[in-house]
Amino acid sequence: MSLTTLNLGDRNNPSKVSARTGRRSQRVVIDFPVTLFGQSPDGRIFSERTNTQCVNAHGALVILAKDVNTKSPAILGNPKTQMEVQCRVVHRKELAGNKFEIGLEFTKPIPKFWGINFPPEDWNPAERKKATSPQRLNSPPTKG
Repeated sequence: MSLTTLNLGDRNNPSKVSARTGRRSQRVVIDFPVTLFGQSPDGRIFSERTNTQCVNAHGALVILAKDVNTKSPAILGNPKTQMEVQCRVVHRKELAGNKFEIGLEFTKPIPKFWGINFPPEDWNPAERKKATSPQRLNSPPTKG
């Protein structure tokens, strides 16, 4: 699984954004299976399995086949970590083919929700694992 990070600006809350990236936490482009439990605009409760487009410590971007009520809370489930988190819809864009691009924001940041071994540096350092350099076995000494 490869990770790509994006530095996309979010100027809605300047007091909580990083000066370096313009975001509260860096986005990671990853195709990750999730289940969204939400309410449609006509009030019906639904669940839909989908995949993320990108994630961060504060939420995710997903594509849905069902429309979601932007004023109702939603629950996002991660089958890998067996966690569910309450979130709100902060972005909704209708796409071609009756699909919807939905931006979800967690009610509080939960970096462990994604189960990513090496999240970006600006995610909570207490939740981050540091990479270590591999040990070299039987390496010949270098000559100067």
